[in-house]
Amino acid sequence: MSVFSIKNLKVAFPTPRGIVRAVEGIDLSIGAGECLALVGESGCGKSVTSLAALKLLDTSSCIVRTDEHLLLDEDISKMSEREMEGIRGRKASMIFQDALSALNPVMSVGKQLDEVFMLHFGLKRREAKARSIEALRSVGIEDPEARYKAFPHELSGGMRQRVLIAMAFASNPALIIADEPTTALDVTVQKQVLALLSKLQAENGTALLLISHDLSVVCSMADRIAVMYSGRIVECAETWELISNPLHPYTKGLMDAVVRLDEPKGRFTQIPGSLPDPVNKPKGCCFFPRCAHASNKCGEAMPRLENAGNAHFVRCCMSGGAYEG
Repeated sequence: MSVFSIKNLKVAFPTPRGIVRAVEGIDLSIGAGECLALVGESGCGKSVTSLAALKLLDTSSCIVRTDEHLLLDEDISKMSEREMEGIRGRKASMIFQDALSALNPVMSVGKQLDEVFMLHFGLKRREAKARSIEALRSVGIEDPEARYKAFPHELSGGMRQRVLIAMAFASNPALIIADEPTTALDVTVQKQVLALLSKLQAENGTALLLISHDLSVVCSMADRIAVMYSGRIVECAETWELISNPLHPYTKGLMDAVVRLDEPKGRFTQIPGSLPDPVNKPKGCCFFPRCAHASNKCGEAMPRLENAGNAHFVRCCMSGGAYEG
C-alpha cells in the first residue's frame, strides 16, 4: 500500500537574477513500513522536496506544481493551510535537521510535546503531560520527568534530536520525513539517533523519507535509495542493487567519496567541479560539465529516467537511455 505519492513535482523561486528551478519534475512513492532515502549534495533540492511534500513552502515566494499529491490515498494538493494543520503532526510528521532551531527556545520541551496531544487528540493538560513523559521515555531519554521541564538549550544535541523524534512519532503518523536528522551530531550520537529512528519506524510500520547527503548514513536503513542532482532524480533502485551496481556517474562519485576504513590511507576522492548555477542550468544533462564520460550529445539533451532492469531507474545515456524531447 502506498502511503505517500507525489508525481511531477516542480518548485521554482523567482529571483532578481532569474528563475531558480529548485525541483524539476520528480516522482516519489513510499509504502507502509518502507524507508526511502533521498541522497545528494547540498543544494540539489532535497530539503525543498521535503518541505513541498508537506506543503510547508511559502507559495507567495515560490511556485509549486504537481500532477498528483496523495497521502493515504487522499488528495492534499488542493487542501488549505487550515486543513493541512490537521494533517501535519497527525498523519504526517517531519524531523528537521537543526533541533535547536526547530524547538521553541522559550518553552520547555514537555510543553511543546503536550501541544501535539492536546491539538490532535483533544487531551487535557494533565493527560497530555503523562503522554509526553511516556513519549520521552520511549526515545531513551533518562529521567523523562525531569527532562520534561527542561528548555531546549539545557539539553545536549543528541537529546534535542530525540525530543524531535518523540514529537514526530507521538501521534503514530503514517509518514515521517527526516531531513538530515543527524546534522551537527558526532559520529557516536549519529549512530544512536539513526538506530532509534529505525527501531521506531519498524515498530510502528511507518513510511519514512530519509534525506541525507551521505550514502554511508542511509545504506543500513533504506529499502530504496533515490539519488538527486540539480533538482532531478538521476538514479533510483533498491539499496543493495544500487550499492552493488551503481549506473550513474554521479552515484559512483558519491560512493567513491565515502571514506572506508579497509582501504589504504591516501587522498580523499571528490567529484570535480560543483553544482550548476540553478538560474543557468546546462541545456542537457546537468552533470555534463562534471562527468568524465560525457559525450557532446549529453550537453545538448536531457536523458530520460528509464528502467535499466530490476526496477533500477537511471537518467544517463551511458546506460542506454534515450533523451527527452
